[in-house]
Amino acid sequence: MLALIDPSAAALPLLLLRRSRLLRAHPGQVALPGGSQADGDGGLWRTALREAEEELGVPPGAVDPLGYLNSVPVTHSGFLVTPLVGLLRHPFTPRVQTSEVEAYFWFPLRDRSHQVRLERRPVLPQPPEEMPGYAFQDHFVWGVTGLILADLLARLGEAPGQPPHDG
Repeated sequence: MLALIDPSAAALPLLLLRRSRLLRAHPGQVALPGGSQADGDGGLWRTALREAEEELGVPPGAVDPLGYLNSVPVTHSGFLVTPLVGLLRHPFTPRVQTSEVEAYFWFPLRDRSHQVRLERRPVLPQPPEEMPGYAFQDHFVWGVTGLILADLLARLGEAPGQPPHDG
């Protein structure tokens, strides 16, 4: 998965997508661009760049690799997700691959206007279970993506609902 950050904007926006509701796995959920390795990818960076290009038209040459975040296990599927952080070299307009992606949005990692709220919401109908996540506009970022986002925010010294970090 690619955590693509635009360093040219003060809010440090992170590119997220809403998965197509027609997909069998995780339909309609908010996610980072990314997916499983394919033969010939040649490593996690190439997989992340290939998937981001397929899903949202991210030009691979527009991404500077920065590093890795902590891997996150997906309990119900058995996958181990290794998020990769990249910085956007220059602006681009995402192109949604509608068979996989319903929409995209930019999530502010530095939320000086207090648009992001840390919340607990019911997410699983049977049995009812609450999950922590980040509410932003009409999106709720939770689950694996929420854990990745929490890791990234902690590394940046940012936390919704907390005073801004001066560092």
